[in-house]
Amino acid sequence: MFGDQVHYHKETLSFEVIDFEGPYHAILGRPFYAKFMAIPSYAYLNLKMLGAHGVITDTGSFQDAY
Repeated sequence: MFGDQVHYHKETLSFEVIDFEGPYHAILGRPFYAKFMAIPSYAYLNLKMLGAHGVITDTGSFQDAY
């Protein structure tokens, strides 16, 4: 689920949990993007998707990525 209590998008996904060391907390692939109809921007660390009341933007941090 992404968003807040009023403005959110919720879907059920199957995923695998693995132990790895890397700069990311999660790696989201095509099944995620297709189900949420999300558009990633790797240059700005943003993820945009449609919600019930408009566009939801999830923003990352360059400090967390390195």
